[in-house]
Amino acid sequence: MQDRPTAIELLEAAADFVEREIVTATSGRVQFQSRVVANVMRIVAREVASEDSMVRAEVRALADLLGREHPHVHSLADVSKAATALNEELSKRIRAGDADSGSWRTDVLKVVRAAVEDKLRVANPRYLEADLAIRGG
Repeated sequence: MQDRPTAIELLEAAADFVEREIVTATSGRVQFQSRVVANVMRIVAREVASEDSMVRAEVRALADLLGREHPHVHSLADVSKAATALNEELSKRIRAGDADSGSWRTDVLKVVRAAVEDKLRVANPRYLEADLAIRGG
């Protein structure tokens, strides 16, 4: 574990620098690419900050949905493997038609929507905020 600045703070500072110094001093393709770089840095910072808790929540929700015991995993790599396996099982059941109707369909939609919203919180939280405002949430 490192002291301050943290990886997240470093990414945010670099993104701020790119936006403040490079984007404003350039135009055209270089300005566009600079905006992309700053956005990528912010996405990575959000992912670093939230990945562990989001993946663990996804694994719990998928295990509950699929009637599986919660896997006993400790490292983020193990949690990610468990999420992949559970998502593969869910995908097979959806392809088999298990989620075409009934209460399980409602449960599937709820779990999948929560996972997508978590991904949007990392990739583009403004899009999620706009969607929630439109839906009155």
